[in-house]
Amino acid sequence: MMIKKILFSLLLLATFATAGIAQGIEFFHGTWKEALELSKKEGRLIFVDANTSWCGPCRRMAANVFTQQEVGDFFNSRFINMKIDMEKGDVDFRAKYSVRAYPTLMFIDDSGEIVKKKVGGQQAQSLIKLGREALSLYENVDEMDDLFAQGKNDATFLRKYVKALNNAGKPSAKAANQYLRAQKDLNTKENLLFIFDAVSQADSKVFDLLIEHRADIEALKSKEAVNKLIETACQHTVATAIEFQDEHLLAEAKSLMKKNYPAKAKEFGYKADMKYYAAVKDETNYLKAAKKYSKKIIKKDASKQHQLATDIYKAFAKSPKTLDFAIELAGKAAHTGGLWEYYYTYANLLAAANQDQKALEMGEKALEIAKTKNVPIGRIMQFLNMQKAKLKSAPVHG
Repeated sequence: MMIKKILFSLLLLATFATAGIAQGIEFFHGTWKEALELSKKEGRLIFVDANTSWCGPCRRMAANVFTQQEVGDFFNSRFINMKIDMEKGDVDFRAKYSVRAYPTLMFIDDSGEIVKKKVGGQQAQSLIKLGREALSLYENVDEMDDLFAQGKNDATFLRKYVKALNNAGKPSAKAANQYLRAQKDLNTKENLLFIFDAVSQADSKVFDLLIEHRADIEALKSKEAVNKLIETACQHTVATAIEFQDEHLLAEAKSLMKKNYPAKAKEFGYKADMKYYAAVKDETNYLKAAKKYSKKIIKKDASKQHQLATDIYKAFAKSPKTLDFAIELAGKAAHTGGLWEYYYTYANLLAAANQDQKALEMGEKALEIAKTKNVPIGRIMQFLNMQKAKLKSAPVHG
């Protein structure tokens, strides 16, 4: 019985690893030659997922990692992203780069030189870390660190250094503030663009300057770009709050979002609370935020209901109270959205709560829909077989 429980837990985690439907990496669909030209024009590295159609880890990354919003947010703004099938994809790329294991993840500059390469599937955070390492190498951040420590502080260097630090995920406030202190007029185009590039955290002097000069920076970039930067900076401050378990900093991030981007403030606040309280294992406050987010933001959106259900289970898998709410959400998503993935998640959550007969019924519904969509059904069949075995071995009462 214990072995069955362990196998079921592993199956359920695998279910949630493949359940997400979200906005992730946007891939460039031109030729390799066109990608190199675009890289030269925009000054961005090219990220290449060298894969094959039969590679299991490649398929898992495509379904579970590249689709995640945090991965998309990081890669879309920093790289030109390509997926290339190494058996039938771009001929020029395949002729130049020898790949013997899959996936092979490459970061390539505009001259075609490989800056960083990694073989094997990655999870979201390890992929983002890999991207930061590639940017750090490409922009020679270690060398720039040494130059800054030695006293190099001319304006041209500091502008490049601060942007490189932010891309690499390193603290940039000291260099940014040193640059700003030396400027007599912050209203020049060059300095306004520097302020935009230098913003990392919301609880910072440079963020205050972004807000102070907001209208002029919006004229140079766009209102949408500034709003997105405000949200990203507030997200980074939430991450710092989590790192130091500082609830006051969490509140500050939400307050700055409400003041400066009110249209997204409620949604941001609920998500920030869920992220923070999941990290510090505060189930009560997590569930409180999740219920508000469900009622006031996602409402009848089946995709978001489904995502929240999976997030809840991941955060507090062993709690009956949160599991009940996850089941409620998953059921709404399944009945409203009608996708096989939604019914499959619903079935797995019911099974986790030992509602085995209903879990079997929902699993069979998932199978019925999946067959009409011509998708692989192996995982569903594995789940159904396990459920039938559980029901068969269950003691008969009365």
